[in-house]
Amino acid sequence: MDEYEKRKVALTRYQSGEKISSIVSSLGRTRQWFYNWLKRFESRVDDYSWYIDESRAPKSKPFKICNDTEQQILDIRSWLDAQHYAQTGAIAIQYEFRNRKLIPPPIWTINRVISRNGLNKIPPKAKRSHDYPELFLSTHQMDLVGPRYIKGDGRFYSINIIDIETHTCFTKPIRIKSSDEIVMAIAEFWHEFGLPDALQMDNELAFRGSNRYPRSFGSVVRFALSQGVAPVFIPIKEPWRNGIIEKFNDTYIKRFMKAKAFMNFEDLINESKEFNEFHNSHHRYSSQCQRTPNEVSKQDKFKIYYNGKVPELKKIPLETGVVYFIRFIRSDLKLKLIMESFGVDELLKYSYVVAEVNIDTQSLIVRQNNEIKLIIPYLTPVDW
Repeated sequence: MDEYEKRKVALTRYQSGEKISSIVSSLGRTRQWFYNWLKRFESRVDDYSWYIDESRAPKSKPFKICNDTEQQILDIRSWLDAQHYAQTGAIAIQYEFRNRKLIPPPIWTINRVISRNGLNKIPPKAKRSHDYPELFLSTHQMDLVGPRYIKGDGRFYSINIIDIETHTCFTKPIRIKSSDEIVMAIAEFWHEFGLPDALQMDNELAFRGSNRYPRSFGSVVRFALSQGVAPVFIPIKEPWRNGIIEKFNDTYIKRFMKAKAFMNFEDLINESKEFNEFHNSHHRYSSQCQRTPNEVSKQDKFKIYYNGKVPELKKIPLETGVVYFIRFIRSDLKLKLIMESFGVDELLKYSYVVAEVNIDTQSLIVRQNNEIKLIIPYLTPVDW
Protein backbone atom coordinates (compact mmCIF):
# COMPACT_ATOMS: atom_id res chain seq x y z
CA MET A 1 0.00 0.00 0.00
CA ASP A 2 1.54 3.32 -1.08
CA GLU A 3 1.33 6.60 0.81
CA TYR A 4 -1.67 7.90 -1.11
CA GLU A 5 -3.66 4.68 -0.38
CA LYS A 6 -2.84 4.92 3.34
CA ARG A 7 -4.28 8.44 3.48
CA LYS A 8 -7.54 7.40 1.80
CA VAL A 9 -7.88 4.22 3.88
CA ALA A 10 -7.27 6.13 7.12
CA LEU A 11 -10.10 8.59 6.43
CA THR A 12 -12.46 5.82 5.22
CA ARG A 13 -11.94 3.81 8.42
CA TYR A 14 -12.39 6.96 10.52
CA GLN A 15 -15.71 7.71 8.83
CA SER A 16 -16.87 4.14 9.57
CA GLY A 17 -16.35 4.77 13.31
CA GLU A 18 -12.99 3.11 13.95
CA LYS A 19 -10.81 4.60 16.71
CA ILE A 20 -7.96 6.86 15.68
CA SER A 21 -5.46 4.95 17.83
CA SER A 22 -6.32 1.72 16.03
CA ILE A 23 -6.03 3.35 12.59
CA VAL A 24 -2.61 4.94 13.11
CA SER A 25 -1.27 1.82 14.82
CA SER A 26 -2.20 -0.48 11.94
CA LEU A 27 -0.87 1.96 9.31
CA GLY A 28 2.38 2.71 11.15
CA ARG A 29 1.68 6.43 11.36
CA THR A 30 1.30 9.04 14.14
CA ARG A 31 -1.74 10.90 15.42
CA GLN A 32 -0.24 14.13 14.09
CA TRP A 33 -0.08 12.58 10.62
CA PHE A 34 -3.72 11.55 10.87
CA TYR A 35 -4.94 14.94 12.07
CA ASN A 36 -3.03 16.72 9.29
CA TRP A 37 -4.83 14.72 6.62
CA LEU A 38 -8.15 14.93 8.44
CA LYS A 39 -7.83 18.72 8.39
CA ARG A 40 -7.00 18.65 4.67
CA PHE A 41 -9.97 16.34 3.96
CA GLU A 42 -12.47 18.51 5.89
CA SER A 43 -11.26 21.73 4.23
CA ARG A 44 -11.57 20.24 0.74
CA VAL A 45 -14.64 17.98 0.93
CA ASP A 46 -15.50 18.35 -2.76
CA ASP A 47 -11.89 17.94 -3.92
CA TYR A 48 -11.25 14.30 -4.82
CA SER A 49 -7.47 14.94 -4.98
CA TRP A 50 -7.19 16.06 -1.35
CA TYR A 51 -4.73 13.24 -0.55
CA ILE A 52 -2.14 14.33 -3.19
CA ASP A 53 0.92 16.29 -2.03
CA GLU A 54 0.94 19.99 -2.86
CA SER A 55 3.98 21.76 -4.27
CA ARG A 56 6.45 22.92 -1.63
CA ALA A 57 7.98 25.55 -3.89
CA PRO A 58 7.99 29.10 -2.47
CA LYS A 59 4.74 30.89 -3.24
CA SER A 60 6.50 34.26 -3.40
CA LYS A 61 9.98 35.68 -3.93
CA PRO A 62 10.55 38.31 -1.23
CA PHE A 63 13.73 39.67 -2.87
CA LYS A 64 12.46 39.77 -6.45
CA ILE A 65 12.78 43.11 -8.21
CA CYS A 66 9.50 44.98 -8.49
CA ASN A 67 7.62 44.64 -11.77
CA ASP A 68 7.86 48.36 -12.60
CA THR A 69 11.66 48.41 -12.33
CA GLU A 70 11.97 45.20 -14.34
CA GLN A 71 9.77 46.64 -17.07
CA GLN A 72 11.85 49.83 -17.12
CA ILE A 73 14.99 47.72 -17.63
CA LEU A 74 13.36 45.79 -20.47
CA ASP A 75 12.04 48.98 -22.10
CA ILE A 76 15.47 50.63 -22.00
CA ARG A 77 17.13 47.47 -23.33
CA SER A 78 14.64 47.37 -26.19
CA TRP A 79 15.27 51.05 -26.93
CA LEU A 80 19.05 50.53 -26.94
CA ASP A 81 18.71 47.53 -29.27
CA ALA A 82 17.00 49.82 -31.76
CA GLN A 83 19.87 52.33 -31.72
CA HIS A 84 22.47 51.80 -34.43
CA TYR A 85 25.86 50.75 -32.97
CA ALA A 86 24.70 51.41 -29.39
CA GLN A 87 25.91 49.40 -26.40
CA THR A 88 23.16 47.30 -24.87
CA GLY A 89 24.69 45.79 -21.74
CA ALA A 90 24.00 46.49 -18.09
CA ILE A 91 26.38 49.48 -17.98
CA ALA A 92 24.65 51.15 -20.93
CA ILE A 93 21.24 50.50 -19.33
CA GLN A 94 22.46 52.08 -16.09
CA TYR A 95 23.63 55.17 -17.97
CA GLU A 96 20.24 55.46 -19.67
CA PHE A 97 18.45 55.24 -16.31
CA ARG A 98 20.52 58.19 -15.17
CA ASN A 99 19.86 60.13 -18.37
CA ARG A 100 16.12 59.67 -17.78
CA LYS A 101 16.47 61.02 -14.22
CA LEU A 102 15.73 57.59 -12.72
CA ILE A 103 17.63 55.83 -9.95
CA PRO A 104 19.67 53.09 -11.67
CA PRO A 105 19.38 49.56 -10.24
CA PRO A 106 22.63 47.74 -9.40
CA ILE A 107 24.56 46.11 -12.23
CA TRP A 108 23.86 42.58 -10.95
CA THR A 109 20.11 43.29 -10.81
CA ILE A 110 20.09 44.44 -14.43
CA ASN A 111 22.09 41.37 -15.46
CA ARG A 112 19.63 39.04 -13.71
CA VAL A 113 16.67 40.65 -15.48
CA ILE A 114 18.44 40.43 -18.85
CA SER A 115 19.32 36.76 -18.26
CA ARG A 116 15.85 35.85 -16.96
CA ASN A 117 14.26 37.28 -20.11
CA GLY A 118 16.68 35.52 -22.47
CA LEU A 119 18.30 38.73 -23.77
CA ASN A 120 21.96 37.78 -23.31
CA LYS A 121 24.11 38.14 -26.40
CA ILE A 122 27.51 36.48 -26.75
CA PRO A 123 29.68 38.55 -29.13
CA PRO A 124 32.05 36.68 -31.43
CA LYS A 125 35.63 36.64 -30.21
CA ALA A 126 38.10 38.37 -32.50
CA LYS A 127 41.41 36.76 -33.33
CA ARG A 128 44.27 38.44 -31.57
CA SER A 129 47.48 39.20 -33.39
CA HIS A 130 50.38 37.60 -31.52
CA ASP A 131 53.16 39.60 -33.10
CA TYR A 132 51.98 43.02 -31.95
CA PRO A 133 54.49 44.44 -29.44
CA GLU A 134 53.33 45.13 -25.89
CA LEU A 135 55.76 47.63 -24.41
CA PHE A 136 54.50 48.77 -20.99
CA LEU A 137 52.08 47.52 -18.35
CA SER A 138 51.23 50.84 -16.70
CA THR A 139 49.90 52.77 -19.68
CA HIS A 140 47.49 55.62 -20.25
CA GLN A 141 45.76 55.66 -23.62
CA MET A 142 44.82 59.10 -24.96
CA ASP A 143 42.63 60.27 -27.82
CA LEU A 144 41.17 63.49 -29.17
CA VAL A 145 37.42 63.55 -29.88
CA GLY A 146 35.95 66.19 -32.15
CA PRO A 147 35.32 68.67 -33.44
CA ARG A 148 31.84 68.88 -31.91
CA TYR A 149 29.53 71.85 -31.67
CA ILE A 150 27.33 73.50 -29.06
CA LYS A 151 24.39 75.32 -30.58
CA GLY A 152 25.04 79.02 -30.28
CA ASP A 153 28.42 78.54 -28.59
CA GLY A 154 30.74 77.18 -31.25
CA ARG A 155 33.18 74.34 -31.66
CA PHE A 156 35.00 72.25 -29.07
CA TYR A 157 37.11 69.10 -28.70
CA SER A 158 37.55 66.64 -25.86
CA ILE A 159 40.77 65.12 -24.56
CA ASN A 160 39.96 61.62 -23.32
CA ILE A 161 42.44 59.56 -21.27
CA ILE A 162 42.00 56.14 -19.68
CA ASP A 163 44.26 53.99 -17.53
CA ILE A 164 44.36 50.50 -19.05
CA GLU A 165 44.84 48.76 -15.68
CA THR A 166 42.02 50.32 -13.67
CA HIS A 167 39.91 51.84 -16.50
CA THR A 168 39.89 55.15 -14.64
CA CYS A 169 38.80 57.73 -17.20
CA PHE A 170 39.33 61.46 -17.63
CA THR A 171 37.58 63.72 -20.14
CA LYS A 172 38.40 67.39 -20.60
CA PRO A 173 36.62 69.66 -23.12
CA ILE A 174 38.93 72.14 -24.83
CA ARG A 175 38.14 74.97 -27.21
CA ILE A 176 40.98 74.53 -29.69
CA LYS A 177 43.09 71.58 -30.77
CA SER A 178 46.38 72.88 -29.43
CA SER A 179 49.22 71.00 -27.76
CA ASP A 180 49.23 73.49 -24.87
CA GLU A 181 45.58 72.73 -24.02
CA ILE A 182 46.31 69.02 -24.27
CA VAL A 183 49.31 69.27 -21.92
CA MET A 184 47.21 71.08 -19.31
CA ALA A 185 44.56 68.34 -19.53
CA ILE A 186 47.17 65.59 -19.15
CA ALA A 187 48.73 67.37 -16.17
CA GLU A 188 45.33 67.68 -14.49
CA PHE A 189 44.69 63.94 -14.81
CA TRP A 190 48.17 62.92 -13.71
CA HIS A 191 47.98 65.22 -10.69
CA GLU A 192 44.78 63.47 -9.62
CA PHE A 193 45.58 59.89 -10.62
CA GLY A 194 49.39 59.60 -10.73
CA LEU A 195 52.00 59.02 -13.42
CA PRO A 196 52.02 55.99 -15.76
CA ASP A 197 55.03 54.37 -17.40
CA ALA A 198 53.78 55.27 -20.87
CA LEU A 199 51.35 57.58 -22.65
CA GLN A 200 50.00 55.84 -25.75
CA MET A 201 48.31 57.83 -28.53
CA ASP A 202 47.65 57.94 -32.25
CA ASN A 203 49.61 60.07 -34.72
CA GLU A 204 47.51 63.23 -34.32
CA LEU A 205 49.50 66.35 -35.23
CA ALA A 206 48.70 68.05 -31.92
CA PHE A 207 50.23 65.08 -30.08
CA ARG A 208 53.50 64.74 -31.99
CA GLY A 209 54.42 68.33 -32.82
CA SER A 210 55.10 69.44 -36.39
CA ASN A 211 54.95 68.17 -39.97
CA ARG A 212 57.50 70.73 -41.09
CA TYR A 213 59.98 69.82 -38.35
CA PRO A 214 59.10 66.19 -37.50
CA ARG A 215 62.17 65.67 -35.30
CA SER A 216 61.51 68.64 -33.01
CA PHE A 217 58.81 67.04 -30.92
CA GLY A 218 55.97 69.17 -29.58
CA SER A 219 54.84 70.07 -26.08
CA VAL A 220 52.96 66.81 -25.44
CA VAL A 221 56.00 64.61 -26.09
CA ARG A 222 58.35 66.98 -24.29
CA PHE A 223 56.08 67.19 -21.25
CA ALA A 224 55.73 63.40 -21.03
CA LEU A 225 59.50 62.91 -21.26
CA SER A 226 60.09 65.61 -18.64
CA GLN A 227 58.01 63.53 -16.20
CA GLY A 228 59.73 60.25 -17.06
CA VAL A 229 56.75 58.99 -19.07
CA ALA A 230 57.46 57.27 -22.40
CA PRO A 231 55.40 58.56 -25.38
CA VAL A 232 54.18 55.66 -27.55
CA PHE A 233 52.66 56.24 -31.00
CA ILE A 234 50.52 53.42 -32.40
CA PRO A 235 50.69 52.31 -36.06
CA ILE A 236 49.38 54.76 -38.65
CA LYS A 237 45.70 54.20 -39.56
CA GLU A 238 45.23 51.47 -36.93
CA PRO A 239 43.04 53.11 -34.25
CA TRP A 240 42.06 49.72 -32.82
CA ARG A 241 45.57 49.50 -31.35
CA ASN A 242 44.27 52.06 -28.84
CA GLY A 243 41.32 49.77 -28.28
CA ILE A 244 40.46 50.60 -24.67
CA ILE A 245 40.18 54.35 -25.23
CA GLU A 246 38.36 53.80 -28.54
CA LYS A 247 35.76 51.65 -26.80
CA PHE A 248 35.46 54.23 -24.05
CA ASN A 249 34.98 56.96 -26.68
CA ASP A 250 32.03 55.02 -28.04
CA THR A 251 30.39 55.11 -24.61
CA TYR A 252 31.36 58.76 -24.14
CA ILE A 253 29.85 59.88 -27.45
CA LYS A 254 26.62 57.88 -27.23
CA ARG A 255 25.90 58.18 -23.53
CA PHE A 256 27.15 61.71 -22.94
CA MET A 257 27.71 63.90 -25.98
CA LYS A 258 24.69 62.70 -27.96
CA ALA A 259 22.49 62.21 -24.92
CA LYS A 260 22.61 65.77 -23.59
CA ALA A 261 22.02 69.26 -24.89
CA PHE A 262 24.57 71.63 -23.38
CA MET A 263 23.69 75.26 -22.78
CA ASN A 264 27.24 76.52 -23.26
CA PHE A 265 30.89 75.51 -22.94
CA GLU A 266 30.91 76.07 -19.17
CA ASP A 267 27.93 73.74 -18.81
CA LEU A 268 29.80 71.14 -20.89
CA ILE A 269 32.84 71.33 -18.59
CA ASN A 270 30.70 70.83 -15.47
CA GLU A 271 28.76 67.95 -17.00
CA SER A 272 32.01 66.35 -18.16
CA LYS A 273 33.32 66.30 -14.57
CA GLU A 274 30.09 64.67 -13.43
CA PHE A 275 30.39 62.10 -16.22
CA ASN A 276 33.95 61.24 -15.10
CA GLU A 277 32.82 60.74 -11.51
CA PHE A 278 29.86 58.58 -12.54
CA HIS A 279 31.95 56.35 -14.82
CA ASN A 280 34.73 55.85 -12.28
CA SER A 281 32.33 55.02 -9.46
CA HIS A 282 29.66 53.01 -11.33
CA HIS A 283 31.15 51.35 -14.43
CA ARG A 284 32.07 47.75 -13.59
CA TYR A 285 34.49 45.83 -15.81
CA SER A 286 34.51 42.04 -16.13
CA SER A 287 38.31 42.15 -16.56
CA GLN A 288 38.44 43.63 -13.04
CA CYS A 289 36.14 41.03 -11.43
CA GLN A 290 33.16 43.39 -11.81
CA ARG A 291 34.85 46.12 -9.78
CA THR A 292 34.67 49.83 -10.58
CA PRO A 293 37.76 51.90 -11.48
CA ASN A 294 37.61 53.59 -8.06
CA GLU A 295 37.58 50.24 -6.26
CA VAL A 296 40.60 48.98 -8.21
CA SER A 297 42.50 52.27 -7.80
CA LYS A 298 42.21 52.08 -4.00
CA GLN A 299 44.31 48.91 -4.05
CA ASP A 300 47.14 50.49 -6.06
CA LYS A 301 49.98 50.86 -3.55
CA PHE A 302 52.60 51.83 -6.12
CA LYS A 303 51.11 55.03 -7.51
CA ILE A 304 53.70 57.55 -8.72
CA TYR A 305 52.51 60.96 -7.58
CA TYR A 306 52.84 64.11 -9.66
CA ASN A 307 52.74 67.56 -8.06
CA GLY A 308 50.74 69.11 -10.90
CA LYS A 309 53.32 71.75 -11.78
CA VAL A 310 53.55 72.38 -15.52
CA PRO A 311 56.77 73.89 -16.93
CA GLU A 312 56.56 76.87 -19.25
CA LEU A 313 54.96 75.25 -22.27
CA LYS A 314 56.98 77.03 -24.94
CA LYS A 315 60.25 76.13 -23.22
CA ILE A 316 59.95 72.50 -22.13
CA PRO A 317 63.48 71.19 -22.72
CA LEU A 318 64.14 68.05 -24.76
CA GLU A 319 67.03 66.47 -22.87
CA THR A 320 66.63 62.73 -22.38
CA GLY A 321 64.33 59.79 -22.94
CA VAL A 322 62.96 57.57 -25.71
CA VAL A 323 59.99 58.13 -28.03
CA TYR A 324 58.41 54.90 -29.31
CA PHE A 325 56.76 54.38 -32.71
CA ILE A 326 55.06 51.05 -33.40
CA ARG A 327 54.92 50.45 -37.15
CA PHE A 328 53.83 47.77 -39.60
CA ILE A 329 56.28 47.01 -42.42
CA ARG A 330 54.50 46.46 -45.73
CA SER A 331 55.69 45.11 -49.06
CA ASP A 332 57.58 48.33 -49.89
CA LEU A 333 59.94 47.57 -46.95
CA LYS A 334 59.61 51.13 -45.63
CA LEU A 335 59.60 52.14 -41.99
CA LYS A 336 57.38 55.22 -41.99
CA LEU A 337 57.57 57.39 -38.90
CA ILE A 338 55.72 60.63 -39.54
CA MET A 339 57.10 62.56 -42.51
CA GLU A 340 60.18 60.37 -42.93
CA SER A 341 60.71 56.80 -44.12
CA PHE A 342 63.63 54.37 -43.87
CA GLY A 343 64.39 51.17 -45.76
CA VAL A 344 64.46 47.94 -43.74
CA ASP A 345 65.44 44.32 -44.29
CA GLU A 346 63.28 41.88 -46.28
CA LEU A 347 62.91 39.72 -43.17
CA LEU A 348 60.78 42.43 -41.52
CA LYS A 349 58.15 42.45 -44.26
CA TYR A 350 54.55 42.07 -43.05
CA SER A 351 55.47 42.37 -39.39
CA TYR A 352 55.34 44.92 -36.58
CA VAL A 353 58.47 46.65 -35.33
CA VAL A 354 59.22 49.17 -32.60
CA ALA A 355 61.17 52.22 -33.73
CA GLU A 356 62.81 53.96 -30.76
CA VAL A 357 63.96 57.55 -31.13
CA ASN A 358 66.64 57.75 -28.45
CA ILE A 359 67.27 61.35 -27.42
CA ASP A 360 70.43 60.50 -25.46
CA THR A 361 72.24 58.62 -28.24
CA GLN A 362 70.69 60.63 -31.11
CA SER A 363 69.76 57.43 -32.90
CA LEU A 364 66.81 55.47 -34.27
CA ILE A 365 66.79 51.87 -33.01
CA VAL A 366 64.49 49.37 -34.74
CA ARG A 367 63.52 46.29 -32.72
CA GLN A 368 61.43 43.21 -33.36
CA ASN A 369 60.58 40.90 -30.46
CA ASN A 370 63.01 42.99 -28.42
CA GLU A 371 65.89 42.17 -30.78
CA ILE A 372 67.77 45.05 -32.43
CA LYS A 373 67.39 44.84 -36.21
CA LEU A 374 68.66 48.24 -37.28
CA ILE A 375 70.38 51.33 -35.83
CA ILE A 376 70.29 54.61 -37.76
CA PRO A 377 71.75 57.99 -36.74
CA TYR A 378 68.80 60.25 -35.94
CA LEU A 379 69.59 63.82 -34.90
CA THR A 380 67.02 65.69 -32.84
CA PRO A 381 67.22 69.32 -31.65
CA VAL A 382 68.06 68.75 -27.98
CA ASP A 383 68.49 71.24 -25.14
CA TRP A 384 71.74 70.00 -23.57
